[in-house]
Amino acid sequence: MSRMWKTLEIPWCKGKRHFKIAEQALAWVATPRNYPGVSDEQGEILRAIRTPVGSLPLRELVANAKGKKTAILVDDATRVTPVQTILPILLDELNVAGVPDQQIKVILALGSHRFMTPAEIRSRLGPCTERVEAINHAYNDPAQLVRLGTTTAGTPIIVSRVYYESDISIGISNIIPHFIAGWSGGAKIVQPGVSGEETTARIHLNGSLSWPAILGNPENPIRHEMEEVARLSGLKMVINTVLNLEEKIVKVIAGDIVLAHREAVRHAREIYEFPISEQPDIVIAGSYPANKDFWQADKALAAAALMVKPGGTVILAAPCVEGISPEHPVLLELGDCPPREVYERAAGGEFQDPIGVTAHIKIGVMREMANVILVSQGVSRVDTVRMGLQYAPDIDSAIAMAQARHGTTARVGVITHGADIAPVLR
Repeated sequence: MSRMWKTLEIPWCKGKRHFKIAEQALAWVATPRNYPGVSDEQGEILRAIRTPVGSLPLRELVANAKGKKTAILVDDATRVTPVQTILPILLDELNVAGVPDQQIKVILALGSHRFMTPAEIRSRLGPCTERVEAINHAYNDPAQLVRLGTTTAGTPIIVSRVYYESDISIGISNIIPHFIAGWSGGAKIVQPGVSGEETTARIHLNGSLSWPAILGNPENPIRHEMEEVARLSGLKMVINTVLNLEEKIVKVIAGDIVLAHREAVRHAREIYEFPISEQPDIVIAGSYPANKDFWQADKALAAAALMVKPGGTVILAAPCVEGISPEHPVLLELGDCPPREVYERAAGGEFQDPIGVTAHIKIGVMREMANVILVSQGVSRVDTVRMGLQYAPDIDSAIAMAQARHGTTARVGVITHGADIAPVLR
């Protein structure tokens, strides 16, 4: 019997990559549901700021503050948060509430990512760069950090001094699934966004082996500790967006660190959760929007590792335009060391880059869950093999490799936006 073929596509940077799968073999195609965006984005943002969930409206928050010194935390270009849309509206609202632009600083909440260049900051903030000062968070510079004690779990709380010493602090971020925090957004703009290396390393190490139980679950110990860091360090308000496939605003929820976040997650679940009743032999996952490097692309690998049959094959199609991780070469240096061995060494304080090591452990768990074939323009064959993965020059070649392992009738699942999917196994 002749086979019928289906042509599929995944996003790849600003373009697409196409490939074919036999229709009889296709188990499912997982992609975020494309809800329509709101007709009035400015109105939606203003509604959220003026009627927050679980906290005072912005003007009352300002009126009750000891001073006017304000820090606005925004994520970097590895995220699709519509900062350029939200920031001028927020600045105007702060002005009306009595906070002049001169009293406001924007902190690029980079976590442990590299500094953004002046051009990248202008691209991220738009015309607001002419209104307020913007600074990169330096996670490993003690002079720019302040130590505040510990969480109830004993993790040291170390955060940006500029953020901590502000009278008013507001975090802007977007809600998508996340394999360490359950979902992004909320308190994550503080931890790891503006936290010190020791804080981030400890919390991420705690979730490095257990992440398969965390992805898509907002009520988890890692998220709770992140929220404790944000609460104790003084974050006053969060502004969280939920976007559709065109990166248009579907919903904006502002307010309390926890309550507003959970309400935003409730809306995000309708878009990003994808139920499956079959774990196929092969899963092909595009990394979009996590295209920057392998450090980001592992989010897609996490979702795929949960959705493939145990011991199956994941084909990760990830541009990785900046390679494996410019900031964390330890990802490559540790090669294919077993994750539990690396965990024990990290717990003993062996490594100079404790944050990078936690990512290596997480990826190691993924390697144990599935055979992984990487298709990437930014990671060489040599480096791919060194990390314990297989290399393929394109998706079609990767499919042929996977079928040689599982057979030409193997069942196949496809994840178009791998970093944006929260799998629900039924």
